Amino acid sequence: MSSLIYEFPLNEKCRNYLRLSELLKQIEQCRALNAPGQATALFKALLDTLELLERCDLRADLAKDLEQQNQKLEAWARVPGVDAAALQQFSQKLISISQQLPRSARLGQTLREDKLLSAVRSRFAIPGGLCPFDVPQLHHWLNQPAERQQRDLDVWVEQLALLKEGLSLLLTLWRESSQFHPQQANAGFFQDSAEHTDMIRLRLPIEQPVYPVVSGNKYRFTIRFMPVGNTEIGNIDFELASIK
Repeated sequence: MSSLIYEFPLNEKCRNYLRLSELLKQIEQCRALNAPGQATALFKALLDTLELLERCDLRADLAKDLEQQNQKLEAWARVPGVDAAALQQFSQKLISISQQLPRSARLGQTLREDKLLSAVRSRFAIPGGLCPFDVPQLHHWLNQPAERQQRDLDVWVEQLALLKEGLSLLLTLWRESSQFHPQQANAGFFQDSAEHTDMIRLRLPIEQPVYPVVSGNKYRFTIRFMPVGNTEIGNIDFELASIK
């Protein structure tokens, strides 16, 4: 039976991590520009990334969290049978990125100064605002050779490379180190402590006609399972993992 995993952040920092990770994934999926509409989706993801980076400077938080993960790796190194060489290589990567982040320029600064991105950004709030008569500069760019477009894209994406690598490492370690445990929501409702928890992960059979809605703070979180269609909610068996 296949399953579906839901992830819910329990603080603002983790919320920003997951949103940025999703936006960076969208940028990667669209950067080939090999299908109609991908250009609009690409610019939307790039500009949403800039918007998030302007609201918060994640360098210090991300560097700190990577350092904490490296300390956990040092503990794993003492476990019998572990691949010490691979662990050491991974640890060096964590150290390198956590040291580079605080010294790097403010994330996305060069993107903010790009004339094409600025022109597109000013029109995105207008419905249909990316028509050729609205942004002739974009119309010109979209009709340039693919090689020229990819050069520009490479420059834009490269400016987010350190953020992308650090975020990917952190979320991978979080997800792989968390253990799922069976739980039951009575009449579709579940509540637990959220102390020191950054994120929870829920795993459900994909065939089950319900979805979870989570609310919480740094002390407690609640999960309420909502029906799809007219399904009645009874006791729901699911699996839960907490990331701390």
